[in-house]
Amino acid sequence: MSKYNRNNFLALGLIIGSLFFMGCPTPPEFPNTPAISFRDVSFEKRPIEAQPNVTEDVITITLGFEDGDGDLGLASSDIEQPYNQFFVPIDIEGFPIFIGDSDTLPPFNPLDYLVFPEDDTVIVGNARLSGDTIYIERNPRFYNIFIDMYYKPTNDSEFIKFDWEGPPYYQSFNGRFPILNTEDYERPLNGELSYELKSSGFSSVFRDSEVKIETYILDRAGNKSNVIQSDPIKLEVPE
Repeated sequence: MSKYNRNNFLALGLIIGSLFFMGCPTPPEFPNTPAISFRDVSFEKRPIEAQPNVTEDVITITLGFEDGDGDLGLASSDIEQPYNQFFVPIDIEGFPIFIGDSDTLPPFNPLDYLVFPEDDTVIVGNARLSGDTIYIERNPRFYNIFIDMYYKPTNDSEFIKFDWEGPPYYQSFNGRFPILNTEDYERPLNGELSYELKSSGFSSVFRDSEVKIETYILDRAGNKSNVIQSDPIKLEVPE
């Protein structure tokens, strides 16, 4: 059984939207560690395709990027190590950690636990799991674009990080963009990426506060780009 298939579609449905790529046909030489810059950030309310009378909040960021060997992007088939979605900790007796085994475990949430249906039996370590819930550790290499959001509670306050991954939201906006180099990885690559963050609650959470998006990317080798922040925006629809 693929653990990725069991959980990935729900996770990606929440965290990843559309991504667009515009490349340069003959880029110059760049370092092999990717470098990014902010080109644009915008907000809109967009009708949901399946519910045209209902809108969702969409923040779109556009990044410029450069990478010396072009090893940017992950394919949908990249689900084995080092790109697996999560790890299953096993105790000294060969069993996974079940929910409730320790007071130090986080409360149940879709980011830190894996639920097995009762109509299926799966072997994990020395355990036969059916209808069980086990603790997992997320693998950051599963993603290649990482998102944090900062906001100003009041006009005269500093920007502070908003914790989407904590209660009550338990949601991550990290995601994947596809392989960008269509020939091979051993060539320089530059261009632009546009990445959409979608939610039904951005407007209600941040209201009239200023918001900034912080982001970085990883290449296939795990090299981390520089960390950048967007200009502040307010989540208002332009007139």
